[in-house]
Amino acid sequence: MENKFIEKVYHSVETKNKLLNKHFIDYALRSLFAGIFLTLIYTFCMQLVSDFNQTSVAPLGKMLMSYLFGIGLIFIIYFGAELFTSNTMYFSLGSSHKKVSIKNSIKILIVCWLFNFVGAALMAFIMVRTGLFNGHDGLFPNGALYELAAKKATLPWDQIFFRGILANFVVNVVIYIQSVVKDDVAKLLIIPLGLVPFVYLGFEHSIANFGIFFMTWFTPDAASSAVYHGLHFSTSGAFINLLWATLGNLVGGGLMVGGYFAFLNRHKINENNNEKETN
Repeated sequence: MENKFIEKVYHSVETKNKLLNKHFIDYALRSLFAGIFLTLIYTFCMQLVSDFNQTSVAPLGKMLMSYLFGIGLIFIIYFGAELFTSNTMYFSLGSSHKKVSIKNSIKILIVCWLFNFVGAALMAFIMVRTGLFNGHDGLFPNGALYELAAKKATLPWDQIFFRGILANFVVNVVIYIQSVVKDDVAKLLIIPLGLVPFVYLGFEHSIANFGIFFMTWFTPDAASSAVYHGLHFSTSGAFINLLWATLGNLVGGGLMVGGYFAFLNRHKINENNNEKETN
């Protein structure tokens, strides 16, 4: 089972590397859609929580949101989109086993991150322009969107960093499990269920955070709603969050999961070198 996963990773990083170098626009578009999907689903999930918070069963909304957030990852996997956070594991393992150079791995991760960012901005802009955020009856009533953005933008850097580590650790464990499961129905159940701890506990996922911050920036009355429950949202705070969440995601996916598989399967490096010498 694990050997098949390693072979899948080898094939995947080689394919991604060729796609980026030969068909840059194609790779960029795949990365764009990952940001689009996460922003769309995150918006839906946060609205769900906001609605439940106005009822007597508010905790149920958070649990349901934690499960349904996995729809975003399902869209990404089945649509063939490129997500920065899962690529941290793939290219950590692929580069350590010499299937792709470290230079190209860094290049792919940067391009993927940037176009995830652009995709999130695009979807956030479209969502805001729909008018669904307008007025007290719109999405996220009573400043809920700004409260969430402000909380994220005012977290201490070390908390963001460690939450980022745990977020991408969970995400990539789920990526591994779904990759070795053959049945599609099982995948559709496992993916959202596996993400529940990360979402429910409030870990920091850099790409998911893109959408929240962009919707805050693009909403017309953001300036007047920037202060909520004593929390101050600022652009500088948002970028600090994205910086430390990204670094934490790199450690969680690249080191904790990618490094784990790279170390346990280090013998494959010698096997690959022997095959090349034989050929």
